[in-house]
Amino acid sequence: MIENEPTDVALMLRVRRGDTAAFEQIHARYQKRMLGFFWSLSHNTHAANDLCQETFLRIWKIRKRYRATGSFPGYLFGIARMVWLERCRSLARDARLGTCCSTDALGEVAASDAWCPEDRVAREELQQHIHRAIDALPEEQRLVFVMRNIDGLSLSDIAEALDCPVNTVRSRKILAMKKLRHLLAEVFAATTGTPS
Repeated sequence: MIENEPTDVALMLRVRRGDTAAFEQIHARYQKRMLGFFWSLSHNTHAANDLCQETFLRIWKIRKRYRATGSFPGYLFGIARMVWLERCRSLARDARLGTCCSTDALGEVAASDAWCPEDRVAREELQQHIHRAIDALPEEQRLVFVMRNIDGLSLSDIAEALDCPVNTVRSRKILAMKKLRHLLAEVFAATTGTPS
């Protein structure tokens, strides 16, 4: 952030008063991080865009309730978490009712044209294994993993977003890493024929 630029909290205080220019600045600062957060959870570009838009719409709708306590990233990702959990509940309800449309669970995997076909296939398979392993984590561990390792949030920002103590975040992070290592070791063992 440039020295003369207003802080996130200062911008949100202006947003609270209905300042659309301040809201646009907040959006510009955090849109890519929000897209990355939701893509990491959904592996679907369209879903990530929709969820990102929903998060910013929610921030605008509840702007008058904003209080300048804690960090802004913690506040923002707390709202994003609620949007994500609402989507998960909605998808689960649709699946129970049999109204869920078929989508590619792994989303779109970007592949460089510079890769030869064999390398591209191997890279896509590896990405799919990693996505499946992350998806297999319990929801709270997965949220911590994505917020910390993909979005780069601090443990205190994650604790604020998840409304739990920092030590809980730390233990969820450790458990997520152990489970991912175990799941990926199993995949590696299965593909190479070596015991895990």
